[in-house]
Amino acid sequence: MKKFSLIAVAMTATLALSACGGDDEPAEETTPVEQTTEDSGATTDEAEQTSDVAEETGDAAGETEDAAGEGASFSEPACQEFFTEGGPLADRAEAARTAIDNGEIVDSVAMSEVTLLKSRLDATAKEAPEDISALLLEVNAPFAEAHAAFVEASEDVVNPDTGAITLPEIDTQGSADAQAELETACAG
Repeated sequence: MKKFSLIAVAMTATLALSACGGDDEPAEETTPVEQTTEDSGATTDEAEQTSDVAEETGDAAGETEDAAGEGASFSEPACQEFFTEGGPLADRAEAARTAIDNGEIVDSVAMSEVTLLKSRLDATAKEAPEDISALLLEVNAPFAEAHAAFVEASEDVVNPDTGAITLPEIDTQGSADAQAELETACAG
């Protein structure tokens, strides 16, 4: 139980720091992920799955860039943040939807990625015009649902002995559709 509490405190601290960090994306580092995985008692297979999710994020980045069009210019700051800045949220959203669909959110490391994405999308939606904000919230819906399941029903979602996470089935199609609409709205 102490490991779970320590992980929860670490995730909370990460979220707090990311919320205060502004627009800067945290640099990807493999060492903290490996340390976190080792500290939580996760297996090598879980570390490899997390690595696979990170690789898929890179693949999704190329796909979103192609979909958004090379050199696409978005006048709305929320659109710029979602589609083009840093590690685009669009790419991260696509990778997170794939991870949820494939049941790859199985440990605290993967869940913290979803939680961080949810927080960033919430912050972006808060600053956006109403129509863009509504679409961002639709994109964010499965990540908010995963986060709520993890926080509110933790005994049902997190195995107290192993720390393994089993999320309920979450529909991600509405999020993907909203992201396509968002791209059209931002480009128009």
